Amino acid sequence: MPDRFDPTQMDRLIDPARRAWNDPALILSHLDLPTKQTFADIGCGPGYFTLEAARLMGPTAMIWGVDVSEEMLERLGQRAAQAGLATVKPTLAEEEDEFPLHSGTVEAALLANAYHETDPASNFLFELKRTLAPGAPVLVVEWKPEPTPAGPPQSERLQMADVQEEFELAGFTCLGERPVGPYHWGLLFTRS
Repeated sequence: MPDRFDPTQMDRLIDPARRAWNDPALILSHLDLPTKQTFADIGCGPGYFTLEAARLMGPTAMIWGVDVSEEMLERLGQRAAQAGLATVKPTLAEEEDEFPLHSGTVEAALLANAYHETDPASNFLFELKRTLAPGAPVLVVEWKPEPTPAGPPQSERLQMADVQEEFELAGFTCLGERPVGPYHWGLLFTRS
């Protein structure tokens, strides 16, 4: 299993310079969040995408930032409080395939720069599917398997076709590729 991102390096994840190549507005636009009331950012880290989602969805929505790192979630909570985003709920997943979310409650989900850290032998995709409402979209964003100025080692990067096959075997329907920036590929799925 690949190594997880080191929480001591989390400032890199919220560096404003990252917007030039990993723009939250572009990525989140594929999920039509202003029309949703619930959203889960799975593998949220310190909330790079989570806070942007909360701003898009407004004061009546519920936004879960789900991560296995208490340090990441603590930082997410601090950042949400500083930004006055009370709808953001840092949510600790005790295991990568056990999310403390009710079944069928998530209307849209994002899995950005995190799927390559999951154990392929886990029940991660079935747990993700369990939390999603029928027809809910989930956007997977991962590093292209080629040299880039940032990102995990190439040995940990995933092929888009392999991820599509894994999701489809777990019962998701692929809605196709989405533009997500120069260093990443994106696939949009829906819960069948």
